[in-house]
Amino acid sequence: MKFKLSAHTLLALATGAILTQSALVTPMSQFNLAIAPAVADPKPVKPVKPNSNMAYPQAGLNTKQGANVERAKEAMFRDGDYVKAKQYLDAALKTEPNEPLTYAMNTLYPFSSGDFEKVRQYGEKTSQAAEKLMKTNPLRGNLYQGVGLAILAAYEMKKANGGALGALNKLQKVFEYMDKANQIDPNNSELNLIKGYMDLLLAVNVPFSDTSQAIDRLKNAEPRYLALRGMYIGHRDLKQYDLATNDIDAALKIAPQNPELTYYKAQILNIRGRELKNDNDLRESIKLFEVAYQKRDRLLLSTIGQILSERCQAKNTLARIGHDGCYGFEAQLKQANPDRVVGLTKIPPLN
Repeated sequence: MKFKLSAHTLLALATGAILTQSALVTPMSQFNLAIAPAVADPKPVKPVKPNSNMAYPQAGLNTKQGANVERAKEAMFRDGDYVKAKQYLDAALKTEPNEPLTYAMNTLYPFSSGDFEKVRQYGEKTSQAAEKLMKTNPLRGNLYQGVGLAILAAYEMKKANGGALGALNKLQKVFEYMDKANQIDPNNSELNLIKGYMDLLLAVNVPFSDTSQAIDRLKNAEPRYLALRGMYIGHRDLKQYDLATNDIDAALKIAPQNPELTYYKAQILNIRGRELKNDNDLRESIKLFEVAYQKRDRLLLSTIGQILSERCQAKNTLARIGHDGCYGFEAQLKQANPDRVVGLTKIPPLN
């Protein structure tokens, strides 16, 4: 599905970097291009105190990314555990202050809670940390200066009295930084992951863009379970359901405990079942939605709402009734958990 270039589209492009960190891209048609999860309550996520499971590297340790950032990436991307990822990221703010990903990944939480001033702060700190990398690692320096500006462009769109003009100016520079990084090493897996996701958003939102090019870039990206998720999204939105199924099956082989990947498997079965009138696919999708829901304590509020909504749609399609009662779950969760986007304490049981 193609859309006109609008303010919502600009927001989608601006939040491409955040999406890459969060690994969440929901079906575009369901959210009217409000791509990243947004919660009306402006209160920030409650900080989680570091615990004994977190690693504090020795001062001056020269690594590409520090131990806490690496553990946060694994928790978020491989395991789909946003609560544990937040714990590691809180620790990384102290142990890895010069790593751009410390701030880029942290952006997800205030963005989801509507704390856009914190988003601005993290965007600026991402850019500042990236600038410090220019002498030692110019590829990552350019890459994350682009990411930082993308985050700031998202802030420009979402802040009070915000608009597209400020975001557009920043987005032009985002692509300049990405091009500079690409000139250094077009085969770099980290570059291909972030650029691949941003190209995917362009392809979905901008007429005449080529989704297949974004998918091809993701084929050379790491980590594989995150790259495969992006490929799944591309093939899903192209209605290439067999290829989408292959992508998510491959991702699940690498990260079988990730409830988000289980949710995506349920999603593609639901889509196929509804469009091809295949009741077996619908029944299997319902089972997998429920498997993913069992790990709801580690998921983002927006994902929990999607699981409940899409499971309801699958059940109602199977029962040959309408979907009127299948919406509004996210709003209910926000009302019951007004100060949280992860680690929800009030979640309804399945019915």
